[in-house]
Amino acid sequence: GAAMVLAMLGIMYVLNNNKYIDYAPDYHKAISHYEFDDLMSATTKFEDVSTMERVYRWVAGYHMLDERPVTGFGPGNFYNFYKGHAVGLFRTYVSNNIDKSGVHNYYLMTAIEQGFVGLIIFLIFAFGILIKGEQIYHQTKPENKMRRNLVMAILLSMIIIYAFLLINDLLEAAKVGSFFFINLALLINVDLMNKNEIEIEHQA
Repeated sequence: GAAMVLAMLGIMYVLNNNKYIDYAPDYHKAISHYEFDDLMSATTKFEDVSTMERVYRWVAGYHMLDERPVTGFGPGNFYNFYKGHAVGLFRTYVSNNIDKSGVHNYYLMTAIEQGFVGLIIFLIFAFGILIKGEQIYHQTKPENKMRRNLVMAILLSMIIIYAFLLINDLLEAAKVGSFFFINLALLINVDLMNKNEIEIEHQA
C-alpha cells in the first residue's frame, strides 16, 4: 500500500506542469547495458534504453488515459493508438516497436484498455486475493505446518508478481500468468481442505 502511494506521488510530481520533460533522454546516449554497475549508473542518469523506452510508452499511455479515462481504448489496442499520443522527446532507437509489445505496466495497460473502472476492478481482485489468502493462512491449523507454508509461499509469489506488473505486462504471458492462476487454484484448494476438516469435526 505504501509503495503504491509513493509511486502515485512520484507520478503526480513528474506530470505536474509537464516536469517529466526535464527527464527526457538523449537519443544518442540511451543504450543497452549488460554489466550491472553500468546498468544502475545509466538508469539513474536516464540513459538506459530499456528504462527510457518504458517512460516513452508510459507518457503515451498517460495521454491515452487522459483522452478516454472511462471507456479506455479496448482490449489489445495500446499498440494501435499509442504512437499518436507519444512525446517525441522520449523516443529511443527501439521505439519503432517491431515486436508490437505493450506499455510495460500492467496496471496502466488495464486502465488504458478498460478505463479506470477496469483498473479498480482488477485492484479489488488483486487485494482481495491477498486479504483472503491471509484469512486462509490463519484458518489453517498450526499443526498443518506444510499447508501453512504453502499458503505463505503462494502469497509471497503473488506479491512478487504484483511488483513485476509495475514494469511489465506479464499477466497474459504463459510463464507468469500460469503461476498467477496456479496460485489461485492452490489457494482455493487449501481453503476447501480447511472447510472440509471443519465439517468433519462438527459431524464427529
